[in-house]
Amino acid sequence: MENAVLLSSIRQDGPIVDKQFHGDDLEELHMAEARFRGCRFADCSTIRSTSFFNCQFVRCSFKEAEFSDCLFVDSERQAGSVWEYCMLSEAKFARSNLGMNRMVKCDAYLLTFEDCAAMGLQFEAEVHRRISKKLMVGGLRVTKCKLQYAVFAPSNLEESTFESSDLRDCSFAGCNLSRSSFRGSSLNNADFSEATLDGATLAYATFDTLDLASIASHRAAVVSRDQHENILSSLGLLTID
Repeated sequence: MENAVLLSSIRQDGPIVDKQFHGDDLEELHMAEARFRGCRFADCSTIRSTSFFNCQFVRCSFKEAEFSDCLFVDSERQAGSVWEYCMLSEAKFARSNLGMNRMVKCDAYLLTFEDCAAMGLQFEAEVHRRISKKLMVGGLRVTKCKLQYAVFAPSNLEESTFESSDLRDCSFAGCNLSRSSFRGSSLNNADFSEATLDGATLAYATFDTLDLASIASHRAAVVSRDQHENILSSLGLLTID
């Protein structure tokens, strides 16, 4: 699709429906008020410096695509983009803003967020892959991101990575976070009620208290020595010299 045709599609009234966009079409092209339904994004290996305002991506395929320096939120209207039933398997978002975005019923096997702002993100996606009756564990990869107030729907997020990130006031309630890593992240006021943290790494994460009583299970969770005082405080215990 030539860029002139693409621009015409973007400017039309209503959503862009059943269109196919190829790799070079979206690079460095700023979109405003665009909505996509039933579209396919083929060979979009890299999408750079593109703004998507008030976008709705429905059944779009971004398998193995990389979004770099992109904007998916309308700050003036306090509205993020919506992703529904999208293929985001092995995709990567780098240095992008996904504040207040919603990811619903997406395939997010090994999806990566790196150095992104995604405050208020609502995440309801499948991060593993099932082939026949066998589950291929993938997980979510989050590094150096700002995810304050993000909500992760109760789901299987085992073996995910949430490292060196701001996770203050996030909700992981009801999630399976077994063998996941929160190394070096800020977890103040994060909600882990009814979550499973078996074998999870909390080492070097910061938190004032950790409500261990509300966590479903935390067998063999890994902590660092500097966290001992706060963990004991969470249990109502004090230490003396």
